[in-house]
Amino acid sequence: MSALNQNELAETVIQPAFILYGVPYVPHYVEKHRWVGPGGKYEAKTYTTTELIESGARLTTMNLWERSWTKEVKGWRIL
Repeated sequence: MSALNQNELAETVIQPAFILYGVPYVPHYVEKHRWVGPGGKYEAKTYTTTELIESGARLTTMNLWERSWTKEVKGWRIL
C-alpha cells in the first residue's frame, strides 16, 4: 500500500457545467442533478438541472474532479 502524496494534484476530467448570468454552476459531488454556485457551505446557491435550463442557463464544460452522475446529463458531451 502506497502512502498518499499530498503534493500530487488530483486528476480532472471534462465535466458539464452551467453558466447563469455569468455565474458558473458546477455539479454537486453526490447529489444528482444538483448544481452548486460559488460560495461557502452556507452561502452557495444551488439549483436543479431543470431550474437552470428553465432559467436560460447555458450548458458548457469545465475541467473538474469527476462526478459519477454527470453521465446522465444529456447533450454536454457534444460541446
